[in-house]
Amino acid sequence: MNPTCWWMRWALVLLFHGAWSSSALAQLPDTVERVKPAVVLVGTYQATDTPRFRYVGTGFVVGDGLRVVTNAHVVSAIGATGADRPALVVQLRAGASLWTMRPARVLESVPEHDLALLQIDGPAAAALSVVVSESVREGDDLAFMGFPIGGVLGFSSVTHRATVSSITTMALPSPTGQQLSERAIRSLRAGPLQVFQLDATAYPGNSGGPLFDPRNGAVLGVINMVLVKSTRESAMSQPSGISYAIPSRYVLELMARHSGR
Repeated sequence: MNPTCWWMRWALVLLFHGAWSSSALAQLPDTVERVKPAVVLVGTYQATDTPRFRYVGTGFVVGDGLRVVTNAHVVSAIGATGADRPALVVQLRAGASLWTMRPARVLESVPEHDLALLQIDGPAAAALSVVVSESVREGDDLAFMGFPIGGVLGFSSVTHRATVSSITTMALPSPTGQQLSERAIRSLRAGPLQVFQLDATAYPGNSGGPLFDPRNGAVLGVINMVLVKSTRESAMSQPSGISYAIPSRYVLELMARHSGR
């Protein structure tokens, strides 16, 4: 191939990608306004607790407006609920700074994919469209939304831009079998689980938030884990700058198992 033609082809590719990125990010403010009403707080409520509402993680409304997707580890952190224990609840946006609380229950939790599907009571809420994630490529510019550090920053949703740095597997190899965690073993038995590695800093509290297309708000993944050195305090002072998301294909599989129910 003529070297000049080769360089011209690459120049066109880079120009096209740059134009797409600029166009997508230019649309982000309008997309944020559409996505925001469907991004919710997941936690517990107990009248005798102080505070009565305890925030655990982010979620987002899907389907008929009565289903919420979040991380399985968010639900696991809540633990058992019952008459004499805190109730599982979801807080939906009811205005600029107003929230309305809805009782919720777990329809299914999938630890190997770190996903959970909740059912909420009451009228249908604004929902996000979940689309197939096979079109996502390394280098794509996306965005995610959540509530970093929980109530420390106030319950105001925060949006981050993110480039897909890599599409890799979730279970990291261990030097010896003894060092394999129970979660890693479940993941290996279920087969390779691909995740999106993002060059953006998410914090505890972002877990369960949607990763979406900045052009139209379509969900392409779920923020899953944050590389932190130890505690929330270290996450605030020394963020790693790397986050991960579960591709939406696994969300669609989960939703399909409960369609029509």
